[in-house]
Amino acid sequence: MAGGDRMVEGVYSAHFLSNADQYGEGIVVVDGGRIHGGDLDHVYIGKYTLVNNEFSATLDVANYSGKFSSVLGPLAQYRLTLSGVVKKAQDITICGKIDERPDLSIQINLHKVSQLVVHNL
Repeated sequence: MAGGDRMVEGVYSAHFLSNADQYGEGIVVVDGGRIHGGDLDHVYIGKYTLVNNEFSATLDVANYSGKFSSVLGPLAQYRLTLSGVVKKAQDITICGKIDERPDLSIQINLHKVSQLVVHNL
């Protein structure tokens, strides 16, 4: 793993804003090329790359609560393709679209709230 990846690894508060002016919040863990997270109604899993401070990610989002409160509308599951530039490791802003619904877009502002636990084996 490149040193740049370690720079962004951590636990982030996530703030979502859709192109329909809907707002939401969640928690995201960025760890070694993987992203895991969730909010009150959804779980998100995926992968990311970081090359020359350019952050790209693909996330699969699934509703688990039966309450369809996503900022992107009443979708049971969908895939997001996201990209952005890392200016500071503690704050990342990425934007993207739903693969199946390019008319729906989202901006996600990530703010690091914690480092990850490091295990030395």
